[in-house]
Order: sequence, then C-alpha cells, then structure tokens
Amino acid sequence: MHEWVERVFASIDELIRTLPVPPDHRELLRVHLGVGRDLAEANPELPAIRLPLLVHAAITGDEIPALPVAGACTLLYLGADLLDNLLDDELPSVWRRRDPAEAYLAATTLLAVAPQLSIARLREQGKPPGRLWELSHLFARSLLTMSAGEHEDLLFAGRTDVGPETCRAMTERKSGSELALFARAAAMLATEDPTAIEEYTSFGWCLGTAGQICSDVGDIWSEGTSRDLLNGKRTLPIVHALSTLRGEPRERLQGLLGAARESGEDHEEVRTLLAEAGSMQYTALVVEVYRHRACAHLAAASPREPAGRDLKGLVDAASLVVTGQETNDTSC
Repeated sequence: MHEWVERVFASIDELIRTLPVPPDHRELLRVHLGVGRDLAEANPELPAIRLPLLVHAAITGDEIPALPVAGACTLLYLGADLLDNLLDDELPSVWRRRDPAEAYLAATTLLAVAPQLSIARLREQGKPPGRLWELSHLFARSLLTMSAGEHEDLLFAGRTDVGPETCRAMTERKSGSELALFARAAAMLATEDPTAIEEYTSFGWCLGTAGQICSDVGDIWSEGTSRDLLNGKRTLPIVHALSTLRGEPRERLQGLLGAARESGEDHEEVRTLLAEAGSMQYTALVVEVYRHRACAHLAAASPREPAGRDLKGLVDAASLVVTGQETNDTSC
C-alpha cells in the first residue's frame, strides 16, 4: 500500500505546485501535507487513500483511474483533520510555531478548494462534465453534513442531557458521512449502477461511524491524559454512562467530568465509573452493530477480489480494544 501512498501524494504535490497562489500560501499547504504524508506512511491503511482506491478496484478491477478521487478525499481529510485539531487545541508541533490564523487558512483551502481541483483533473480521463459536476456536488453536500456533525460535537461539550441515540447520530454525520463520501465518489466514478453506488455508500457510512467510536474509546482508555476528557467531549461512552447512572453515582460522574477538564488527575476515576456503568460493553456492542451492517452492505455489493477481501479487512480493523483486551471480534 505504500506505493499508493506515494502515488497519491505525488499527485497532490503536483496539484499544489500548480495552484495560482503566492509562494507563502503554497508553503502553508505543504506544511500540512508533510503532516499528512507522515501519517499515511505510518498508517498505510488511511481510509482517505485506501477506501476510494479499493472501492474502484472492487467494481472495475483497477485502482489507477481513481487516483484523482483518492487525492481529493485525502485533501478533504487533511483539511478536516487540521480544522478539528484547531477546534480541540491539538495542533501538531509543526503548527504551534505559527499563527493559528495560518492554520485556519490552510484548513479552509484544503477542505473547500483543493478537492474540487483534484476532481477536475478527471477531465484528462475523458470523464463528461456532468459526472464531474455530480462529484463536485457530492463533495460539497458531504462537507456540509460533516460540518453539521462537527458543530453538534462542539455544542454537546460539557452537557449532561445528550442521549446515546443523539450522540450516535452526531457521530454518523461527523465521521460516517466522511467515509461514505470516500466510497461513494469512487463508486460513482466506476459505475452508473445505482444499487452498487448505494451499497458502497452505506458501507462507508457504517465503517466511518464504527471507526470514530473506536477512536473515541481509545482516547478515553489510553494511558494517561485523555484529550477528549480535557475538552469536555460527549463521546458515546460518556453519554451512555450519564444516561445509565442514577443518584449519587451520576452526580459523582458529573463532578468528575467537570474536574477532568482542568487536569488529568481525575481521568482514571472517570474510567472506573464508566466501567461500572457498563459503558465499555455497550460501546463495543454498538460498534459490532455498525460492523455487521458494513459487512452486509459489502456482501450486497458483490465486490471483485482481491479488493473485496481488503475492504473486509478495513471492517475487521474497526474493532474495539478496552483496557488492553479486544472485544469478541466478528469478521465479515
């Protein structure tokens, strides 16, 4: 997969080089492209690259025509990642030496402009203008859904009245819609079969939601300080515990969550209360539901091999690890 990482970033580098912007602006974009390249090299399974390539190969047997789409997905992913880091005060070290306004500018360009220009390069493959418009519109609509989910995530911080279903819907909008975009864009490029397009879209939606919940759990139960607890995030384990506990235990958790925003000293006690509330088991069950749905949608799409096997591998990787032990894993 490292070969595809190199090819996608080479395509992105070429795109950035040709942008009609001043050199200083171009350099801002390259700063975060460097962050993204390091991330992709460390994690070749990065969905922004792998998912569109695999979906296209699953339908046509060939990944290469999907390179511009994978580039667009990667650009959007990097822009969304940078903006999320800005909002959560978790900027990579390379950005901490710069004015935050520069990071906002880079995030905006990567999110809203660069993906559209990457899609436009499909003209070189002879794709009709109508299909390019459909893909551009898809990116715009998906970004709007992702933004709505991100806004809800910000609004929920510190609240105690958010229910599990509301939290799940927010996660679907924020993260499920992102991977749904990655899968749908490649499927739209590969086929005009509406059934196949919808199955791959739903596959991405479920995969993205499961992956985000796993990431949220990993943040809370990782050793040391949890960034989500410091930011007052209302991720699914927290929301479940607040909805399940009653009386003194719930009041205690509320107090600990407030204190956890000030330092990491109370984070371990928060974890203990979440465990007592059964939030680990509940969250693991929710992830399994999304994984089973993803498997069902993938099976209905009848993917070609070996891409189908690799797509199943993405589902298998979206598994929960709680206190160092894997939950019972059910592969496709």
